[in-house]
Amino acid sequence: MIHIIIGTKAQMIKMAPVMAELKNRNIDYNFIFTGQHRETINDLINEFNIKKPDIVLHKGKGITKIHQVPFWIIRTLFNIIINKNKIFGNSKNDIIVVHGDTFSTLLGAIAGKILRIKVAHIESGLRSYNIFHPFPEEITRLITFYLTDYYFCPGRWALNNLKRFKKVKIDTKQNTLIDSLNSVIKKINNGINKKY
Repeated sequence: MIHIIIGTKAQMIKMAPVMAELKNRNIDYNFIFTGQHRETINDLINEFNIKKPDIVLHKGKGITKIHQVPFWIIRTLFNIIINKNKIFGNSKNDIIVVHGDTFSTLLGAIAGKILRIKVAHIESGLRSYNIFHPFPEEITRLITFYLTDYYFCPGRWALNNLKRFKKVKIDTKQNTLIDSLNSVIKKINNGINKKY
């Protein structure tokens, strides 16, 4: 089973094309929403015509301030460990897919390592090479690289940034944001064509 763990608006926008493609290919996946950003998520789900989350890990207010993060991560990881069979089932060939450089990315990657489920990182290899800018995203990226088994890199530069990591690397050639923009443009063009 593919378990897609996302929790922010940006992740939702960038992962929507991947989730839509899985749907088009009739590949089932488990959509796990961390609840990091709650606003507009339902609007984005409707806009991109993807399924609602199968699991919501945090049902409280969105996590928008850095001082909220440690307690949220610990509580959510505890929830994942206690309810691992309910959340992930018990297939041995599962994979957790995380995206980008958010705390939800890190949460999903840590959960994968704790539960011994392989981790795939989309938009992997992006770097600023400055620990403090953007902060804490650059640190999140670096930790996620160490926890990842499959790196999906948006181009040669990102791929080269992962030379010291020995796991499987795939050059996707572009960022999934381009796919999201193309799907929105297509929808707009279809609307214009129907109108005129």
